[in-house]
Amino acid sequence: MAVDFTEKAKRFQAIDEIIASGRKLKWNQIISELKDEYDIKTSRTSFFRDIEELQEKYAAPIDTDFETNGYFYTDPQYRLPRLYTDENATKAAKLIKTLMDMVKGNPLYKEAQEVFESLSIENHDITLENIKINKKSDNDRIIFVGAPNTKVPAETWRIIDKALQENLVITFDYISNADKESKFRQVQPWQLIFDDGNWNLHGLDVVKNARRRYSLEKIKNLKITNDVFTLPKDYDFRNMTRGSFGCMWDDAYLYYKIPIRGYAARYAQPKLWGDNQTITPDKKNPGPDGDGIILSFRTNQLICVQRWVWKWADEAWPIEPKELVEDWLEKRERVNKITMPEMVC
Repeated sequence: MAVDFTEKAKRFQAIDEIIASGRKLKWNQIISELKDEYDIKTSRTSFFRDIEELQEKYAAPIDTDFETNGYFYTDPQYRLPRLYTDENATKAAKLIKTLMDMVKGNPLYKEAQEVFESLSIENHDITLENIKINKKSDNDRIIFVGAPNTKVPAETWRIIDKALQENLVITFDYISNADKESKFRQVQPWQLIFDDGNWNLHGLDVVKNARRRYSLEKIKNLKITNDVFTLPKDYDFRNMTRGSFGCMWDDAYLYYKIPIRGYAARYAQPKLWGDNQTITPDKKNPGPDGDGIILSFRTNQLICVQRWVWKWADEAWPIEPKELVEDWLEKRERVNKITMPEMVC
């Protein structure tokens, strides 16, 4: 049965808000306010039944004032758990379901589904497959678009999960983008990262004693060893990449200065690209529309920035650092040497 945000749940939430206001309204005043302020109609009998259920099912500390017979909470801090009554909670569940769809087809999805099935709203089971809001057929109004989620074998997930939980070294064969043949790897698995549709494993190459990133879909002949390692103190991959260019990183932090104009400038301005970011008008080269800016920031993601700047072609060009400038000039020279085939317009 699909989860539905019931009228009872809406009524419970409204009663909770009225009682929590501390005004000590009588039962008839509460019923009147339900109708006038919340557009909820209820009878005297239903109201008393609701109060009893709130007390028994949700342990709501409801009492009546001796002098006014108005309702109040004996614990002023109490609020009805919103997981069971708030439409926003159901929407949040829907949002989580949409996020989890990004990893559908691997064991993580199955585990998340089991967690959802252990919950309930108004005695209806929640599963990732049956969440709906208000019985509307058009409730998929929030989606996440990106690269398709790559398929990872269940056995790969099982081994890596065990290795992560127990800090055990793993071995596997792997072909990097720089290699033409598969090579044997011995790795301390530190963290799993989901980036642009791909699952990546960040860890330490034991032989090279160097940090590396591996795409799970390219890992072959994966095995777990009995060799235990110690995770670096306070390790968190998020502290290693000080930028907004995905999970690729370099050891060196560099300062970047990039004039941008046109569409690229409008795209870049609202975003945070790295540490110490500044955006100033480009008074020297404002561009034909006068919208030129100079974007400056610090990050350790040189390769990603190189690709990002080149993507904007005639609307962005680097000034600093020299590594970025040299790469941009080399790419431009190679493009200029390309002999274009005859095109039909």
